[in-house]
Amino acid sequence: MARANLAAAQQASPFDEAAVKDAVAAVRTATTNLQATMQDYLLTALKNVNAKPAAGS
Repeated sequence: MARANLAAAQQASPFDEAAVKDAVAAVRTATTNLQATMQDYLLTALKNVNAKPAAGS
């Protein structure tokens, strides 16, 4: 959604610099949040791969 809003802001007429700056900031925030989520999933996967099997397995 953030990228779609940025695309719309870039194409708006008349050009609104503040709207583009806000949209770029929203993309940056969304990207950071996505990276954090993916890194959390990676950490979970690494813990699961490195977990010792239960006794009797």
